[in-house]
Amino acid sequence: MSTIKSFETFINEGLTTQYLPINEGMESEGYTYETLGEKIKQLGYLNVPFQNIKAGKYTAKNIPGYISKYANLVGVTQDKVYAALLANPDLAEIDAMITAKAEKSGTSDELNAWKANPAKNFMYAFILLDIDMNREEWKRWLNRNKSSVVVATVDTKSKIKTQPGKTDPTPKVTQPNSTAVPFQFMQDGSKGDVFVINEWILSDTFKAAIDSRVADIKQTIAELNPPEGKPKAFCPSITIKSSCSTAPNKTPINSPGADKYSGRTISFMELSTERANAVSTYLKARLAEAGVLIDADTKVTIETAGQNGDGTSGPAWNEVKGATNTDKLAQIKKFQMADVSFEILFNDTKTTVTPSIETKVEGTAIPGDIVEVPAGEYKITLSTRIFRLHWPELTLPRLPRISIKLPRLGGTPRQLRCPKW
Repeated sequence: MSTIKSFETFINEGLTTQYLPINEGMESEGYTYETLGEKIKQLGYLNVPFQNIKAGKYTAKNIPGYISKYANLVGVTQDKVYAALLANPDLAEIDAMITAKAEKSGTSDELNAWKANPAKNFMYAFILLDIDMNREEWKRWLNRNKSSVVVATVDTKSKIKTQPGKTDPTPKVTQPNSTAVPFQFMQDGSKGDVFVINEWILSDTFKAAIDSRVADIKQTIAELNPPEGKPKAFCPSITIKSSCSTAPNKTPINSPGADKYSGRTISFMELSTERANAVSTYLKARLAEAGVLIDADTKVTIETAGQNGDGTSGPAWNEVKGATNTDKLAQIKKFQMADVSFEILFNDTKTTVTPSIETKVEGTAIPGDIVEVPAGEYKITLSTRIFRLHWPELTLPRLPRISIKLPRLGGTPRQLRCPKW
C-alpha cells in the first residue's frame, strides 16, 4: 500500500486507484475508509491481524510490532481492542478531532453507532492507528477549519432465506434527503467593490454578485418536488465578517438610518456592525424571494471586530504613507468590506413504492424467498472544504438524485439531515 506523501501532493496529483471515491456528489478531494465484512478497504496490510483476532485472542506471537507499540493487546479479545487502543493518547487525540468534525457535519450518530458496535468498533480503532502511523499530513490537516469528516452506514446487503407467509402491503416509503451546498464570496477591493468611507450602502457590483447566486439557487429550487407541505430549500447558517479601514471616521450621511448618528462621529465598531447588518438584510431578503426558508433556526453569525479587534482591519492610519489623505485612503480602502458565507439545504426527498406491493393483494400466500438485508457496514470520509470561488464565474453543481444540467452553484455539496423535512 502506498503512503500519502503529503496532503498537498495528494490533492495536486488527484485520486489514483488506491483511493476510494468519496460520497456521491462530492468532488474527489478526500480519502475514504470502508469496512467490508472482516476487512477495511483499502487497508490490506491489516487483513492478517484481523483474522488473528477473529480466531480468538491476540498472543505475543501474532501481534505485529507496529500495533503493539500503541497498546499491550496480549490476551485481548476483539470486543476489547477498541478500548485498549483508545487508551493511547495519540489515537485518542485523533479520535477527538474526528468526533468534533463528525458533529459539525451532522453524522455523529453514525460515528457513535460505529463505536458502540462490538463487531466493528475495533476496525475504527485501527483506522485511527493507520492515520497516526501513515497519514501524518492527515493528522495535522484534521485540525484545520476547512476540513471535514463524514461518517455513514454503508448500504451493503447480505442474503437470507425468509419463511413462507403472507404479504403485508407496505405503505409508500419517504426517505428524507437534503443536499447541502456552501457559498462564499467577498467584496473585491481591486475592482473598487468596497463600502464608501463612513457609509454602509452596498455597491451595485456586490449586490449583483449576490443576485447572480440567488438566481441559480432559484433555478435549482424550481426543479425540486418534495412532499406536500415541505420547503424546497432551507438556509441553516449565514456568517458575515465585516470591517472598516483605519481612516478617521466622520458622521454618516447617505446610508439608511444614518440620522441616528446625527451630530456625532460614528465609531469603527458601529460602522462595521452597520455594514454587516446591511449585507445580512439584503442577503436574507433575496434568498426568501427565491423560495429559501429562513427562520428562527437559521443561525446568523456576525463578526465585526476586524483584524484589529476594534472594527478595523489593516495598518494604523498614521502608519499609512501618502502625500495626501486621498493617497492614503486609496491604499487601505480594501479593508472597507464584508466577507459572506452561507449554506443552502436543497430538499430532494423522494417518495417511492416497492414494485411488488403494487401487484400483490394483502393476504396473498407467498413462498419463502431470498432477500437482502443491511449488513451493518460503515465508512468514514476525510475531505477538504477548500473554496476556490471567484464571482462572477460561479457555476451550479449537479445535485445528487436531481437531473439538472446547470453550471456549478457553489462549493462541494454533501448529504445532510435537515430538521425541516
